[in-house]
Amino acid sequence: MNSFIMLFSLITVISVVISGALMLLRRGSKGRWRSQEHIHPSLFNFFTTLYAFFIGFAIVTLWSAFLTAKTNVARESDSMMIVYRTAKNLPGSGPFRQAVVSYMKTVVEDEWPQMEKGSMSTEAIRRFDDIWSRFFELMPDPNKSGELHANLVEAGRQRLSRANILEGNLYPPVFVILIFGFISVVYGLYFINREPTVVSLIYEFMIIFLVLSCLYFIYDIDTPFSGLVTINAENFRSVYLKMLSLP
Repeated sequence: MNSFIMLFSLITVISVVISGALMLLRRGSKGRWRSQEHIHPSLFNFFTTLYAFFIGFAIVTLWSAFLTAKTNVARESDSMMIVYRTAKNLPGSGPFRQAVVSYMKTVVEDEWPQMEKGSMSTEAIRRFDDIWSRFFELMPDPNKSGELHANLVEAGRQRLSRANILEGNLYPPVFVILIFGFISVVYGLYFINREPTVVSLIYEFMIIFLVLSCLYFIYDIDTPFSGLVTINAENFRSVYLKMLSLP
C-alpha cells in the first residue's frame, strides 16, 4: 500500500508541475497566441480520441495477458499437485515425489525472485528435468502412467508460458505511440485553452494525472511477474506446503 501511495503522490506532483508550467508559459507569452486559433478543437478531439483508443487497446491487451498468466500459474501448480498425489500410491515412487517437492521448493524460493528480475531459474530448470528423469525410472502402473505423463506435460507447457511472458507483451512501437501521444496532448492543451482559468487549470491537471496513471499501469502490467501489480507465488507455496503435510 505504501508503494502505491508513493507512486500516486509522485504522479500527482508531476501533474501539478506540468499543469503549472503550462499556466506560467501562457502568462509569459503575454496573450500573443490568444488572438488566433492555432489548433482547431475538432482536430484536437480526433487526436485525443485516437490516443484514447491506443491506451484502451494497450490496457485491454495487457490485462487479458495478465489474467491468462495468473490462470496458467494456477494450472501449473495444480498439475504438480495431481502428479504428486497420483504418484503417492505407486511402489518405489519416493525419489520421484522427492524430485517434485524439490522442484516446487526451488520455484518458490529461487525462481520467483529471479522472475522479478526478468529471468527463469537455471536450478528450477534442472530440477524439472530431474522430475522427467525420475518419471522414466519409475515405471508407473500402466493405468496411471497416462495421467502422470499428461499432467507433467501440462505443467511443462504452463512453465514455458511463464518464461515467454517475462519479457513483456506489448510491442515497443506501441510504447513510442503512447509516450509521443502524451507529449502531444500536453502540447495541444497549451494551445487549445486560450482563456486559462482556475477551472481549466484543475481540468488540465486531471487530464494529465489520468493519462500518466494509465501509462504507468500499462508499463507495470506489461511484465506480470515484476512491478507493483504482480502475480505472486502463493499458488506454488500453498501446493508445496500441502505436499510436505501429506504422509
